[in-house]
Amino acid sequence: MSTAGSVSKACFVFKSKQKKVANPEDYFCHDTSDSTAQTRHRAFHTLWDELNTEIQILQSDLNTRIFDDLIQFTQNASSKFTFDPDDSTHQRVAYEIPTAALVTGVNMPDHDVMFANLISLVREKVSLYVAVLKSNDCPNVKSVMVKSITQLMGNKDMMDDSIDDGDNTTVNIKKINCTMSTLAAWYADKFNKPSSPKKKRSSSGEGIENSGCPPLVIVLEDLEGFPPHVLQDFVLICSNHLTDLPIVLILGIATAVTAVHRVLPHSVSSLLCIERFQAPPSTNYLTQVINKVLMTPRHPFKLDAKVFQLLLDIFLYHDFSVLNFIRGLQFGLMDHFYSNPVSCLCCPLEDSLETVKTLNHQNLEEMRKTASFRKYVESQPSKDQILLLTDDKHLKKVVADLLYSMDNYHRCFFPMLDCLHCLVKKLPKHPLGKQVREVYCECLKGNISETEAYKDAFSLLKAMSKDEMTILLHQCIDRLAQEDVPEELKSIPNNLREFVNRFENLEDLTQTVGDTTGDDENTEALPKKTDMHTLRKTLLERKKKKLTVYEVIRTDTVEYLNEICSKYLACPRSQPLHEIFYYDSASEIRRHINGAPRTAIQTALSNPYFYLQNPSLQGESNSVSPALPDVCIIYKLHLECGRLINMYDWLQAFITLIHTREGAEEEEDPKQPDKKLQARFIRAVSELQFLGFIKPTKRKTDHVARLTWGGC
Repeated sequence: MSTAGSVSKACFVFKSKQKKVANPEDYFCHDTSDSTAQTRHRAFHTLWDELNTEIQILQSDLNTRIFDDLIQFTQNASSKFTFDPDDSTHQRVAYEIPTAALVTGVNMPDHDVMFANLISLVREKVSLYVAVLKSNDCPNVKSVMVKSITQLMGNKDMMDDSIDDGDNTTVNIKKINCTMSTLAAWYADKFNKPSSPKKKRSSSGEGIENSGCPPLVIVLEDLEGFPPHVLQDFVLICSNHLTDLPIVLILGIATAVTAVHRVLPHSVSSLLCIERFQAPPSTNYLTQVINKVLMTPRHPFKLDAKVFQLLLDIFLYHDFSVLNFIRGLQFGLMDHFYSNPVSCLCCPLEDSLETVKTLNHQNLEEMRKTASFRKYVESQPSKDQILLLTDDKHLKKVVADLLYSMDNYHRCFFPMLDCLHCLVKKLPKHPLGKQVREVYCECLKGNISETEAYKDAFSLLKAMSKDEMTILLHQCIDRLAQEDVPEELKSIPNNLREFVNRFENLEDLTQTVGDTTGDDENTEALPKKTDMHTLRKTLLERKKKKLTVYEVIRTDTVEYLNEICSKYLACPRSQPLHEIFYYDSASEIRRHINGAPRTAIQTALSNPYFYLQNPSLQGESNSVSPALPDVCIIYKLHLECGRLINMYDWLQAFITLIHTREGAEEEEDPKQPDKKLQARFIRAVSELQFLGFIKPTKRKTDHVARLTWGGC
């Protein structure tokens, strides 16, 4: 055997050098003159850990009920299984497969986390023998069988406990014939023993019947994605072995349970004993995340109106994925601490006051540059303006006072926001929306008391009945009576109780307002000589509506509610130094979270320097430079052509540019160009076709059709 042939086919191992893992803190410290970089980096990690922990708790609490029901169903489904063939109960239930139809909703990105939590609970509380199948891994019946049996038999926890530690015998799954008969023989050999059942203690302390007859749980995460014939054959195979295996199916359904009947014919679906389980909708999860993470004074980081609305729009009109909403929130938090120098104070009040004492002159100058602080300085007297702009010690005291004010603003803002939502959530036509997040978004946009929707809402409140108004006042009292309400709002529940008492004592009051005024005006004589227009105007002015006692009390109540809402629900942008806590870069969120691949491809082809940052590629984006990559040259040349592109002319233009770059002196025969250049040209054209800019055509020989126009 020649050595040349062996070189091309041999496999050589080179010990790679240990790669240096990038430290995220280095990105925050890109500017060595910024002394707050490390502080911002630590604050980011601390705050995100708190937010993430609370989000995980919310998700666990939201799915607790549905998971408990699924665990109970799985335990009961296998409780009647026995190896005794004479058992009548076993024969009766062995014709239908216990199947849990879990309706998860269309929020596909969130399903992985949900099924991961469910599978971990099943393994912990029911059975260690769980197989997870996904449609993209199971194009045919063989792959379904291999995947399921491999997972059921290949787990190290499934090995026989009687094997000695010194014995290295293991189950080689690759050499096993992956059929249900093999699985049934393995299961009978493992669990059909005369010995008494043993319990294997799980991490939570609950016992799992490890030596009894635990069920074999097979989870199909996305039922609609499986080929129908594959599902039909798999269900038939499982049904034929129910007397030997306690199989339990969990079907993840994104739409409705009727999808089972669309995929499976009646003869197959009748073999499933289906029980429906409805997962909570993603909108409920999103509402809890917003209420407990964003709309609370416990966490200092907040989203501005544009960013908050953008993330909501992506959720409502794109994917219904709370996971993507949380990723957008995480990116906003990271970018806020990375790009905003004053974000070093975005932490709990006690920590921010300590950080203020450590700020140097450069950090304080960043404070002075913020738009809200400049507006605050302009509202101060001239002497204070000079001190704020020149004296660092005085500025630190003022910043500490402003942080106190901002913390008190948030503590008053969110309870009053809940009260306003209680007042307007059931109004006709919902001028301020049904959800509290809609009211919150209106508050972020500007002064809500000046909006038309707010005025319409309070106009509708003035038309409410006594019972409706009393119920709303009790809801506001209950919200403001909670422990998290600051002292400044403690007097509001007492005032609202007084209005409630006045409503309840209406029967004792029989007087009306305006009687005296009306009688005095009626006694006044009309002028003897007047024209018709003046007489009509005088009569209309005298005609005044008499208000009942209830209408007077209702008007006073609504005016009081309007007063406190206008006072405590001021726009966050009106607060000095709100830039410390509020992230407002919606363009960054849109560019990174909701990216446009088409624009990115065109930018890369027309201006590769934007991504590669190679100085040799820097130049005018409209010119065709020979230093550009081949696909960029081909792309720019195709922009100069019409609907049909002549391949030969295109090749000659490409070769001419390449010779210019390589400095070739002698021109080659145009009929016989260099084969390497031809190969490079063909590869570049193929890449352009793959990206969707051109396509082959039969309208003209040796031509391709252009698919994009106008730089789009």
